[in-house]
Amino acid sequence: MDGLQTKNQAADHSSRFAMSLRIALPLALAFQTGCASLNLFKKEDDEYKRARNAIEGYEDKEGNWIRPEGIRADKSRNSNVPKALHFIPGLGPPTVNKEIAKSTYLEADEIFKKATKLPDGKERQATFREAAKKYNQAGKNWASSALEQDAFFMTAESYFFAEDYPKAEDFFVKLLKEYPRTRYQDLVDKRRMEIGLFWLQFNDEFYHLNVSDNRKPWNDTRKHGVRVLEKMRLDNPIGRLADDVTMELANTSFKKENWNDALDTYNDLISTYPDSPHQFDAHLLGVKAALMSYQGADYSDDPLEKAEKMLKQLPRQFREKAEGEREQIETAMKEVHYRRAEREYSTALYRYNKSEARAAQLHAVRIIEKYSDTPFYEKAVAIMEKTGGMPPEPTQQLSWLADWFPNRDKITPLTKPTPNVDELDKELRDKYERTSTKQGVGATPGNPDGTIRR
Repeated sequence: MDGLQTKNQAADHSSRFAMSLRIALPLALAFQTGCASLNLFKKEDDEYKRARNAIEGYEDKEGNWIRPEGIRADKSRNSNVPKALHFIPGLGPPTVNKEIAKSTYLEADEIFKKATKLPDGKERQATFREAAKKYNQAGKNWASSALEQDAFFMTAESYFFAEDYPKAEDFFVKLLKEYPRTRYQDLVDKRRMEIGLFWLQFNDEFYHLNVSDNRKPWNDTRKHGVRVLEKMRLDNPIGRLADDVTMELANTSFKKENWNDALDTYNDLISTYPDSPHQFDAHLLGVKAALMSYQGADYSDDPLEKAEKMLKQLPRQFREKAEGEREQIETAMKEVHYRRAEREYSTALYRYNKSEARAAQLHAVRIIEKYSDTPFYEKAVAIMEKTGGMPPEPTQQLSWLADWFPNRDKITPLTKPTPNVDELDKELRDKYERTSTKQGVGATPGNPDGTIRR
């Protein structure tokens, strides 16, 4: 009995030990591998950090993620210039005097705060200029660093409040060039837009030199303003102010009566920024710019195409706003309709004067069908009557000489046979007669203008 009891106790102990192993072993493995199975967010957390680091930094040879520095630091790090030449400015590593840079930056901060408390006037401007110089000096002592990035921005800000707008613009550009992903991007865009709009107010030409006003560049103030706004579109095309800048550029071209530039810029805004609050104004002013850029029936009809497209879009996309501008929109649609009829008549007249009766009839019928409410309707009817007895094509001159050359009519068409001339003429005449009867035109229509001749 004692032996049997001992065996049972031993079996019980072994089963308990096995159960403990089954529980403890997975736990030990889990802790050994970083407890990935217990911490459900760790893997996702690591992936997020690596993705963020991949965007904001780079990985060194040891596998450490390094925060990005300025463009100059990147060039220096990847440069193959021998160390013997590093003494040359621009080839060696960036200047680093951290303690001097920090202390100079703090001094600049104190001067900046002092300037903000002063009343408007020359003393305030002079104090801001002093702060700008200190900030710039601090940045130079720690090139390609977060401190230099802040120093660039504060230098530009100081010159902005000192109303030295050209210098402020220069440092804003330096900041964006050296630190393309700067956290100051939105503030920089706001300041640059204010500077650009201020310069757009002046009509200075390139030969008007400025030597007394620190707010303006040396010359050509308006074009400098346009340059600033255009550069903003390139530097930050998806920024918060990108659509505002585009609209300002379009309006500037509109006011200067540069209709083609205005139309192109309005179209850029319409296609690139569909959620912009300027969409309605861009459509409405774009129509005006398109109609003004149209040069007549002898030139391209692309402006008419664009104007018609925007006019159709206005009541669909902006029902309430379009209702308030109904009269202006209807007037523009009538003008497009008239210009279309004018183009058709100009082409019909051209074909008629070249004795191409069938081509002239084709365009005349289009006028009769689509533009019967225009002054060109009766002129188109007159062209139809005058071409009734004419041959479809002009008489071939020196036909005996033309017979020596290959004739395309003798070549078998590859796709579709050319329609029978008599059938085409009959179809045009029938369509004209049906339309004329429907419009109530008499047998003797009005005579077209004196330019028609046989």
